[in-house]
Amino acid sequence: MFTSSKCSHIRPILINFGDSNSDTGGVLAGTGLPIGLPHGITFFHRGTGRLGDGRLVIDFFCEHLKLSYLSPYLDSLAPNFTSGVNFAVSGATLLPQFVPFALDVQVRQFIRFKNRSLELLSMGSRNSFGEDGFRSALYMIDLEQNDLLLALYASNLSYAPVIEKIPSFLAEIKLAVQNIYLYGGRKFWIHNTGPMGCAPKELALHPHNNTDLDRIGCLRVHNDVAKAFNEGLQKVCKETRSEFKDATIVYVDIYKIKYNLFAKYKKYGFEDPFMACCGYGGPPNNYNVKQHVASLVTASAEIYHSR
Repeated sequence: MFTSSKCSHIRPILINFGDSNSDTGGVLAGTGLPIGLPHGITFFHRGTGRLGDGRLVIDFFCEHLKLSYLSPYLDSLAPNFTSGVNFAVSGATLLPQFVPFALDVQVRQFIRFKNRSLELLSMGSRNSFGEDGFRSALYMIDLEQNDLLLALYASNLSYAPVIEKIPSFLAEIKLAVQNIYLYGGRKFWIHNTGPMGCAPKELALHPHNNTDLDRIGCLRVHNDVAKAFNEGLQKVCKETRSEFKDATIVYVDIYKIKYNLFAKYKKYGFEDPFMACCGYGGPPNNYNVKQHVASLVTASAEIYHSR
């Protein structure tokens, strides 16, 4: 889809829609919520708004394509949009609509960004890209995990009620692709959802016994829901390929990639796959919900007292 070869005449452009899996500072810029160390400790050595100890998948994309890291759309202080733009915001959902920063809101922000970029380019600005860039850009969508988790919490971790909601979630992704296509997008990279039941936070939050776990120790109901969603998403991608013959729509099996990391963690250099990298509390999951809530309260207090 893209190549970093010097022979390529196509300038790589990435336009991303997502949640915390690909948020490079959107929630920090949009809410002001301090996200400091240990987030960013292994690479940036400071908090950048990324919810992790280092780089995200999208950062490695940028490095491979020799691009600068994507600036959040919401960043008002010296953003760099020459390599693309990132609309992802931690905590974002597919539904409900019209709520910051749901996928439909991110798509409307994209439309605004495109219209304003073309206007500024006509006035001599160089901090963006033109119509050709928007048409050749890779549009990445990685946003569904929070909807599935919220539905699981609301159903007391029951499978059937969550499955009933999946068609409405999928409809939002399909609508986003259709709208982006109307505004020139032709290359789509759509992530499925990962094995949510392997996340240290989920294992720490929900009391369980061995019958609740799969063969490698992940919460079974979470991963069954994820697999059901992914099956539907794959069908949506197939449908949109038929609808838009001149578009390239790639379905990315993130579930398989991440599950393999948990299942064969020693092969990839991990010591304990179910310990959070930026958590607190030690084994078994390095996640303490009371400490997490306390840190948010402290952050809010700091904002209040700094006024």
